[in-house]
Amino acid sequence: MATIRRPTARTATRTRITALDTHDIRFPTSRWLHGSDASHPDPDYSAAYVIVRTDAGDGLEGHGFCFTIGRGNEVEVAAIDALRPRLVGAELPALPAGLADVYRSLADDGQLRWLGPEKGVTHMAVAAVMNALWDLTAKRAGKPLWKLLSDLAPEELVALADFRYLSDALTPDDALRILHLAAPGKAGREARLRAEGYPAYLTSCGWLGYDDDRLARTARAAVADGFTQIKLKVGASVGDDIRRCRIAREAIGPDIRLALDANQRWEVGEAVERTRA
Repeated sequence: MATIRRPTARTATRTRITALDTHDIRFPTSRWLHGSDASHPDPDYSAAYVIVRTDAGDGLEGHGFCFTIGRGNEVEVAAIDALRPRLVGAELPALPAGLADVYRSLADDGQLRWLGPEKGVTHMAVAAVMNALWDLTAKRAGKPLWKLLSDLAPEELVALADFRYLSDALTPDDALRILHLAAPGKAGREARLRAEGYPAYLTSCGWLGYDDDRLARTARAAVADGFTQIKLKVGASVGDDIRRCRIAREAIGPDIRLALDANQRWEVGEAVERTRA
């Protein structure tokens, strides 16, 4: 099993992780039905938040979190805390490639993996920590994270990915071939990204708990703000879904794209039938 490197006499001057602080942060979004959908009628958007500190003396910290919707956020914080002994005192990789070993060390913990980590709370805890470590790595490189990743060579990117359970659909060689084929256009795509930004859609106008007036008002505001696609939460009654879709379409006009999200409430056949309706 891969492990995080512990400092030796020869490597004692390298940067070490000195603290992993966790915070249980919650927002009472259920009061206004923000975030409400067919499966989660009263979410309180929350974060199990992580701050990674080192002895580098540069003042940089790594910040990351995993997202929950209220009750149970304390369980997620406890899962992150359980990873602390694997991290505090460990050496922070000097290069992004080293984070692959860190991930595998956390994911392959011989006891914690019984609770995950390819699923559930432990998986999310590892993700929160890795988010913080990637944030810190990008800060130390003086780049936003997207730029740090996009500047890596195809071989470096593939080495970072964990292909367990994926290789029947995508092998490392397949991924490497895809990246090499795409490499000639990378500079042009980056230029377009910088010039135009990254496309986004807006969900916050279409929460299921919003009444019809608020739905129409926030949908119109989304278009006024420049969004070319919005998403509506559906999955309640057919009549309600059709009525709300009609209200949204009238508010945004014929040219704005309208996406739907039933939040795991429909089987395939039902999804086809409802979408056609």
